[in-house]
Amino acid sequence: MFSIEDDFGGVFVRKNHISFEFSSGVQMDDPDNILEGTGQFRRHLKIQSLDDIKDKKVEFFVKQSL
Repeated sequence: MFSIEDDFGGVFVRKNHISFEFSSGVQMDDPDNILEGTGQFRRHLKIQSLDDIKDKKVEFFVKQSL
């Protein structure tokens, strides 16, 4: 989990991918509709290859989550 005062996200290892999860992802700017999930607050990025880190704009979303 990532936390400053409150948890704001985390990186989780799954069987076939790594998931970057953002606690308030629903509020994030996502002009290309890259974030996945339909929950009330949380959104995530599934990373299945090294190319996904750039293609799914991980840095863009991590910076927003701060």
